[in-house]
Amino acid sequence: MKFNKILITFLLLLITSKNYSQKEKTNSETRQFIDNAEITQINKDWNIKAEFKSGIGEILSFFPVEAIDLKSKNKIKSLQMDMTVGNGYFKSSWIDLDEVNEFILFIEEYVVPNLKDKTEKKQSTTYIFNSREITFSFYIEKSTRRISIYLKDNGNTDNEHYFWTESQVNKIPELLTMLKEIK
Repeated sequence: MKFNKILITFLLLLITSKNYSQKEKTNSETRQFIDNAEITQINKDWNIKAEFKSGIGEILSFFPVEAIDLKSKNKIKSLQMDMTVGNGYFKSSWIDLDEVNEFILFIEEYVVPNLKDKTEKKQSTTYIFNSREITFSFYIEKSTRRISIYLKDNGNTDNEHYFWTESQVNKIPELLTMLKEIK
């Protein structure tokens, strides 16, 4: 009986620690770095930026940042994304540099070659890139093309606050150029 209690306690601790470690990995290393530092400095480079604006005034900006833990002097570089949508909702998310490489590959291989593609009637094609903190979607239906960006918190996608545009799809090559500059 005592052995069973010890075994059950051990299994519960193991499950709890595994669930906690999985949640930690769902956010970017940059967010974890910022959250774990007591005092942080974030340097933003506004000279290298890609920006998208929707027809209703929503804004999505990508730019490189360097976060510094001022106590330990440790630093981390990444891509920050600021999004302002519906009724002034604002959020920042980060794409770690290792994910930036994948993002570049995604845009080069699946988005840019298909910027002028069309689909047949009653057909569509969607290309999706998932990082730890964002989902970037490129959608084609007939001659309409749209990008949508959804943010994630702890791995959960926020379907209420997202950015989308059809009129700014032609700016994707500018985003690609900016991403290559920060690598």
